[in-house]
Amino acid sequence: MTDVVSQLIAAVDPSLGINPWGMLGCALTYAAAMFAAVDGIADHLVRRPKAEDRRAVHALRLKMGAKISGSAIAVLSAAIVLAIDHNWVALVVLSLLFVLIVLWVFYVYREGSRSIAPR
Repeated sequence: MTDVVSQLIAAVDPSLGINPWGMLGCALTYAAAMFAAVDGIADHLVRRPKAEDRRAVHALRLKMGAKISGSAIAVLSAAIVLAIDHNWVALVVLSLLFVLIVLWVFYVYREGSRSIAPR
């Protein structure tokens, strides 16, 4: 295990100009943002209120919107930090993974929405 860690440390040698702590912080931000976006979408899919309860419908939409917009702000902030650090590899990989996972979740959401009978 220590051999793998030492190889990882050697890969982000300070002479390359890559900030490994910034990269780690941004990766954690991307992960937290992804979890928040997925949670908001899942809440909306699982807890569909009845159309007659307009307050519950709007509250759930606000909750989902808050999680997704918070996720977007966090990802954009982390992307800016990675760009400032000139860490293009981490920026591209993390952004691509984030977009692919969110698209997959929207696909699952769409398929799940089709299978739910209207109340």
